[in-house]
Amino acid sequence: MDKTEWTRLRYQELIDLRSLLKQQNKLLGASLRQSEDLAFLHKTINLLSLKEISSVLVNRLPSILSIHYFTLFLYDKDKRKLSLLCHNHPEIEGTLSLFLADSPIMEDAVLRGHYILEQVFNKSRYYKGLDNLLFERGFFVTIPLMIENETVGVLNINDGEGELFNVSDLGFSLKIAEFISLSISNAVLYEKTEKLAVTDGLTSIANRPSMDRSLWSEFERSIRYRIPLSVVLFDIDHFKAVNDNYGHQKGDEILVTVASILKKFCRANDVAARYGGEEFLMILPQSTSQGAFKIAERVRKEMMKISFVEDNSNFGVTVSCGVAELDTELMKNTDQLVEVADQALYEAKNSGRNKTIVGQAKK
Repeated sequence: MDKTEWTRLRYQELIDLRSLLKQQNKLLGASLRQSEDLAFLHKTINLLSLKEISSVLVNRLPSILSIHYFTLFLYDKDKRKLSLLCHNHPEIEGTLSLFLADSPIMEDAVLRGHYILEQVFNKSRYYKGLDNLLFERGFFVTIPLMIENETVGVLNINDGEGELFNVSDLGFSLKIAEFISLSISNAVLYEKTEKLAVTDGLTSIANRPSMDRSLWSEFERSIRYRIPLSVVLFDIDHFKAVNDNYGHQKGDEILVTVASILKKFCRANDVAARYGGEEFLMILPQSTSQGAFKIAERVRKEMMKISFVEDNSNFGVTVSCGVAELDTELMKNTDQLVEVADQALYEAKNSGRNKTIVGQAKK
């Protein structure tokens, strides 16, 4: 989405808000409390954070729509999956993710790009025969949250103040859904942009600029508090040959696999990053070279267990590792620390590959 498109969406959002406020005054008799709710919603839901948007919706949406319960799912079109973003159902605990086909009513709403209203849900074709106290009033409404024919989520509402969900209620709810769609779309786009700024697009671990900032911060902290700091530099053995023999798509699969292994062995404060090409780096705060060696060996041995498949044949890939520990007397910047790890990695590759070498700073 370019800047012009972003501006257009924001302008449309303001237009929709004005229309929404007018309709709210007309349909709800300019209720002071609901006007305050809407004003609060407008003020806070524009924050570009899904977490904050969720909090606002949980606190305000039921009173604005005069309903008792709602769920809001984000929709992943590529995976055809729904992930629960927020809700106020007392019976739902923790996270919830399901495939679109697992919910016939939401699947129909998404595929048709249109709301579904069932006034008596337990008599509809979507009812699975399970008693549920959350459906005391009988109706159930599913609204796809859409931006320019693209579904970003699904809003479900049920159990309101009245026995039925009338046309006025529905019209107002659809307007609210449009407003929520814009806010969620903006937040998702913003968070994706923020993530891309600090993560590698292929492997989803820290990118080189983010790694440099983290390493410098840990470097200064280690010097200030006199605590150990180590790094491990990894290189995929014979990676060019893998790309030449099996193709770049298989090479990308291997890069993603290495990154997932690094994340698996990362502790709370460790950082795994793509250093460049087929090289990766782990920042290990409060680790000596001996501790870093053990972590590197875990990664190396885990990689040896994995078998890749191409053209009905299996093949394995190994990594070589270079370890370096901060020496405050000999190292004055992060480049010198990484250089020691790089020299150790070079030694590992020149002495047979698929091994870990601990480097030593030279006086």
